[in-house]
Amino acid sequence: MNNIGTNLVGMGSLRGREDNDYYATPPESTLALLEKEIFEGTILEPCCGEGHISEVLKRSGHNVISNDLINRGYGESFKDFLQEDFQKVDNIVTNPPFKFAKEFIEKSLEIAEKKVAMFCKIQLLEGVQRKQLFEETPLKAVYVFSKRQNPLRNGNALDENGKKWSSTMCFAWFVWERGYQGEPAVRWI
Repeated sequence: MNNIGTNLVGMGSLRGREDNDYYATPPESTLALLEKEIFEGTILEPCCGEGHISEVLKRSGHNVISNDLINRGYGESFKDFLQEDFQKVDNIVTNPPFKFAKEFIEKSLEIAEKKVAMFCKIQLLEGVQRKQLFEETPLKAVYVFSKRQNPLRNGNALDENGKKWSSTMCFAWFVWERGYQGEPAVRWI
């Protein structure tokens, strides 16, 4: 195995990818979003996992509908967000599987009537198809983390040795707002 290539994308050379790309969002990452953005109305979390984002939103007073493709013991429904129908909601806040981020953004923009917030690698900004997506959608802000965020592998806060996870990847919240016009703002959190 080429250790250099796997380290560049943020994976250790000894570990493969988690099943179904399950890298849960640390609570402090969601709290940082809530310090920057106000969400009015219901929020759908379509990749809720074990409720890492949903629980922070609920504790902050939001009405949250939680869904995931996989039943991990949390959520009201277990539907494939990309393949099945969902009712309109006010907002969507999620950490999508990175390989399907563009598709999650497009679907979210179809059903969210106010805002969409995606926790993704800053690398999401790269790519010809994504450039077109960003030019054609109301991207309002990109909130780049100045401190490394360490997604929770398989939903766990600690590795098998009891240490916190460490990541070489840079993350940001990407926020779209219906009706927003103009260039997106880049901010640091």
